[in-house]
Amino acid sequence: MEDFDYLAPESNAAWLEGRGDGRFEQYEQFYRHERARLAEGFDLRAINEGYRDWASHQPSRLLSMLSAPWFGRVAVVILCLYMGSRLIPVVAKLQPVTTGGLLVAAFVGLRVFHWRRRKRRT
Repeated sequence: MEDFDYLAPESNAAWLEGRGDGRFEQYEQFYRHERARLAEGFDLRAINEGYRDWASHQPSRLLSMLSAPWFGRVAVVILCLYMGSRLIPVVAKLQPVTTGGLLVAAFVGLRVFHWRRRKRRT
């Protein structure tokens, strides 16, 4: 009977080969850092126990991604685009001239904002 466990990306065999969800890379980075730090008194068993403690205190990748500043910005942009795509056609049917004026003002305001921001950087 053959063992096909290595084919599953979440298996221990895949983890040891460096494939899967990134746990191996995380362990390898921790291992190299600790080996460089404790060159004289290196103890693999102590390192592995230290990794267990270190990994249990790390936040999950999903929570890290959700709390990242770029994720909030992307979520706000997507929400604004969605709400704008739903709201603008309805308002444009009721008051087309006002809607057109507001859209032109918004686009000009965005250009001025980006122009001033670019000017401050240089």
